[in-house]
Amino acid sequence: MTTLLTAVVAIGVLAGCSEKTGGNANTTAPTSGEQTSSAPTSDEPSSGLSIAKFVSKPCDVLTAAQVAKLGDVGAPKSGTSTLGPTCDWDGKDVTKNSSYKVYVTEDKDVEEMVSNVKSNPIFQDKKIGDVRVIVNDSTDGTLHCRAIIVVGKTDSVTVDVRTAFKERESKPSCTDVESVATMAIETLKG
Repeated sequence: MTTLLTAVVAIGVLAGCSEKTGGNANTTAPTSGEQTSSAPTSDEPSSGLSIAKFVSKPCDVLTAAQVAKLGDVGAPKSGTSTLGPTCDWDGKDVTKNSSYKVYVTEDKDVEEMVSNVKSNPIFQDKKIGDVRVIVNDSTDGTLHCRAIIVVGKTDSVTVDVRTAFKERESKPSCTDVESVATMAIETLKG
């Protein structure tokens, strides 16, 4: 009996050590700050984040001062999508100015959202400060990148960057999306 119990405990310990975390297999899309964490979970809400006041006002996820840092973008435009309320800041010149979008999502399983992008060529499950963020892109991160900010089990904010041709070298998509996600996290913390 003791041998069996020891074997079960050993298998449990070994199983816990064989966890697989996603990474970026493509080195052409650098990301800022090597803050990749190992296997974060969204069992509890991220440090003090709340989407409550942004569900009806998604354009408030970024303050006017933060939007000014995005570059030459137009006035915010709110809308809706399958992920929930959205806000767009389109580049004034699509070849010179990148465009940005945020989605405020409530009551949608975040782990399911993560599962849907886990096989993307660019996938990083990391922390920005103490907040879990999933950076991903379905291609190589040259033209586009997305970051899911985990607010809780069923609440999130997704930041989407579409990089303008003239800004690809100076503002790589996945680096830029992390910067915008960092600003959004500041706002979500209130």
